[in-house]
Amino acid sequence: MGIATVNNNRIYRLKGTPREIGFNHGRALKDVFEEYIHLYVDDGLQALNLIDVEKLRCGALPWLRTLPSRFQEEIEGMSDGSGIPLERLAQWWFSESCLLKNCSAFVCEIDGKAWVGRNNDAWLPDLWGYTIIREVEGRLPTMTFGLQGDVFTATGVNKERLWLHANALPTSDAPAPEKPHLDFYIFIPEALETCRTISDVENLLNTVDRIGGMNLFVVDGKTNEFVVFECACSNYARRNPSHRKIVATNHSCSTNKRISGKAPSTSEHRFDRIETLLEQEFPSHLPDDFIRILADKDVEQRREADNFWTVYANVACPNLGLTWFAYGGTPAASQGIWYKIDWPWYQ
Repeated sequence: MGIATVNNNRIYRLKGTPREIGFNHGRALKDVFEEYIHLYVDDGLQALNLIDVEKLRCGALPWLRTLPSRFQEEIEGMSDGSGIPLERLAQWWFSESCLLKNCSAFVCEIDGKAWVGRNNDAWLPDLWGYTIIREVEGRLPTMTFGLQGDVFTATGVNKERLWLHANALPTSDAPAPEKPHLDFYIFIPEALETCRTISDVENLLNTVDRIGGMNLFVVDGKTNEFVVFECACSNYARRNPSHRKIVATNHSCSTNKRISGKAPSTSEHRFDRIETLLEQEFPSHLPDDFIRILADKDVEQRREADNFWTVYANVACPNLGLTWFAYGGTPAASQGIWYKIDWPWYQ
């Protein structure tokens, strides 16, 4: 396993008010952003028949106006800075709410410290692999991983060493009409910018409902505590670690009942494989052992016909301020390059 030096063209550092951050981010991407969105939405998701074009056209702007003002302001600033119409930017992020992705992750306590391994599975692998360091005025500084130009994310950490990421979780309920509600990839940056502890995140879960379900990993690097919240739209169950580890993919361990003789679902298969690998050899060589598990052929996603892959992967120890980020290969954990990412707050 090799670790490479990161290409700084893949890292964006942003500071200011939400509108200032959006404007400067949009201006930095001005020459490439429209083509990038076209590749993702039009040549990508629409060509693969993954999104309803009419829903995208009619629903994007109304959806944008439901977001917390902090995110609306950043997107408006990005439109001004890039010259891309606001509706076009809204369509890009709204398209994410139409998708249900698969992901796999685990956390282990090793020598008293919590270590995270995470595969993010999605379409169009060539477009992923960016790091955004954002310091919004009046909020906690964050570092997030995902697409170029992202305002939202499914994976990130803040200056308080609080790590969050989410795996999609199918659910049949709906948000409570009297409560605010967010897609999970909007909940993550909101939590990173406002929460310092696991209790803070749980309080936010009680305050804000979700649009869709998620297995939410929360790791507090200050205390090395970690937990998974299995979230439906309007309720959640807390899973604590067992035997110094916790694993989650895309099903609920609290409510999912295995049926004897029935083949496991793809989510159960990935879950079982991670559990088996951890039982065979608990990680001790770091980050190599985590990378080995994430790169396993029965853990990574590789659906070539659908252009669906593990598009990026992370290994992190929030306590030590260590993060590795893999992208650029199909799938990313086994075929991409692993980059060591310096934390901007602890160099």
